[in-house]
Amino acid sequence: MRRSAQPARSPESEESAAPPRGAKTLDSGLRILWELRDHPDGLMHGELSRRLGIERTAVYRLIGTLQSNRLVTKTDEGRYQLALGVLELASSVLPQLRRTFTHQLRELAETSQATAFVTALDGQNSCVVVAVTEPSKTITHVAYRVGARHEAERGASGIAILAGRPPVPGEREAITEARRLGYSVTSGELQEGAWGIAAPIRPPHGPAVASVGVVAIGRGDEAVIAPSVLRTAEAMSASGQL
Repeated sequence: MRRSAQPARSPESEESAAPPRGAKTLDSGLRILWELRDHPDGLMHGELSRRLGIERTAVYRLIGTLQSNRLVTKTDEGRYQLALGVLELASSVLPQLRRTFTHQLRELAETSQATAFVTALDGQNSCVVVAVTEPSKTITHVAYRVGARHEAERGASGIAILAGRPPVPGEREAITEARRLGYSVTSGELQEGAWGIAAPIRPPHGPAVASVGVVAIGRGDEAVIAPSVLRTAEAMSASGQL
């Protein structure tokens, strides 16, 4: 059973924790966004109404406002999903994330002697690199640019993110295998001669939206590097920043 994104409320604190009357509409709109975050494949209008206990007419009004602000979009099948406006808001957080992860990425890069990076899911089918740290003692290493994009289903970082999300019909065998192992390994998928390994960064609630990994020239020692990547992913997950 999926855990709710909303904090638990005790009976004694329910009245004091309830939003002021004037903020009820805002609270309902935010609850819709949180619910959609937990359902990346989207929810129908009736499902939102039932799950959140909000009248259908109220959901229509709230969805309309969220759509006009590019926070929610509607698929051809009539399912509501989070839209790109959410990512634009989140973009202002990325510099803070880079500062937060600097020490952990530096340690991973030096331990693995490979370029360490954090990648975030951008929409449903694309990934973007949001933080990079290169090793300081190697003669050669892979240069990775912040802002670089690639398909989510290609490359260790994207596969790791998808492995940290619920299975979908027809997904790549590499994603299923990464879900079993806890990390993904690829070779030459994004750049010829490059070998990558990555693990999902898991938020407290909901599916993974980011991963941490390393990329090197030539195949690395998976038995040594994988535990380091997993430890870093666990530390980043525990930080609650993604």
